[in-house]
Amino acid sequence: MIYVYAVCDPETADPVPARRGLGGAALRVAVADGLAALYSRHRTLQPRPSPQAMWTQERTVRALMDRGAVLPMRFGTQLADEAALVETLTARRDELAAGLDRVRGCVELGLRVVADRLAAPPQAAESGRDYLLERVEEHRRAEQAARDVHAPLARLACESRVRRRTAAPTLFAAAYLVERDAAPAFRAEVERAAAGLSGVRAVCTGPWPPYGFVDAEET
Repeated sequence: MIYVYAVCDPETADPVPARRGLGGAALRVAVADGLAALYSRHRTLQPRPSPQAMWTQERTVRALMDRGAVLPMRFGTQLADEAALVETLTARRDELAAGLDRVRGCVELGLRVVADRLAAPPQAAESGRDYLLERVEEHRRAEQAARDVHAPLARLACESRVRRRTAAPTLFAAAYLVERDAAPAFRAEVERAAAGLSGVRAVCTGPWPPYGFVDAEET
């Protein structure tokens, strides 16, 4: 059984990053048809998305991202063996190569617009109306945040993805594919846009590997 972390150009994976993968396994590289994949070999592996496992994958992919374009695989991506990996690289060569070109020179930055105060659930019948009004107000703030924050950020990004569902206190969440050199300007725009918000705050995270732009549909 092998665990696959990312696809990249062969030169990006040469030499193999000097770190360990999940379960302390050695990192290996398979090359086929002008593409490379970083993986580790395991006798048995049942990856669970624990904080430690997620960070191990994140740091492993980042080791490649610091060198060049990378297509990170979703957590839990496994194949039977190296032969299956080579077959996948060959069969999906055009798709994967196009994906690499799409994210080349870019990183992912995340944005969350968060309510300063989470509306409490109604404790009695007479508080139900106030609770519903508060939820309406949260929805209004989310729409306003989308207009005031997302639009200028989307113009700075190569692509953007808006998360369809968020959990309170997050009112709005999105990911942006940004040219690496433009990341400081993007963060400055977040601060500028956030300064005009009332009752909410904007949180910018990253840079991350472009997980949100590997196979997500544009929104």
